[in-house]
Amino acid sequence: MGRWIPYIIVSLILLVLSWHAAAQHHYRRLLWWLGCWGLATLTWTPVAFSFGSDTVGQVTTHWIAGGIWVLRPFERASMDTSFWLNIIMTMPQGMLLGVNWPRLRWPQWLLAGLATGLTLETGQAIGNWLVSLGRWVDINDVLTNCLGRRARCWSRVVGPPTHSG
Repeated sequence: MGRWIPYIIVSLILLVLSWHAAAQHHYRRLLWWLGCWGLATLTWTPVAFSFGSDTVGQVTTHWIAGGIWVLRPFERASMDTSFWLNIIMTMPQGMLLGVNWPRLRWPQWLLAGLATGLTLETGQAIGNWLVSLGRWVDINDVLTNCLGRRARCWSRVVGPPTHSG
């Protein structure tokens, strides 16, 4: 039960933020907070989801603060299904970022993507350290979460050209 405490605390905070957004009829913001809760559920629960391959032995890992860390980005063995699913996982939040804050410029999108990846992985690292969460802390996840946020923005910006007149 103790391993669930960080997730429960984060869920309660996100519940309050969601409730506040709903009470003010800010439904786009409500979706934002629910999306944050979804990401927290996928990354901060003590339940591990594995969509990777059997090449784990080929990934360079380190045991730090009660968890497994992957510090070398883009190793061949780490480019498996879970790598691509990490991009897809954050694409809805990228869409909601654009809906809630439509005037963001490219550098701000990049910072939001990096903040997402760093927040998720830092949460896993802290969870490993405090309650032995048992999650991998992976530099590839930071990069792919950032790319997922950015990919959604690119799909909006790089759409088909419009012709006037």
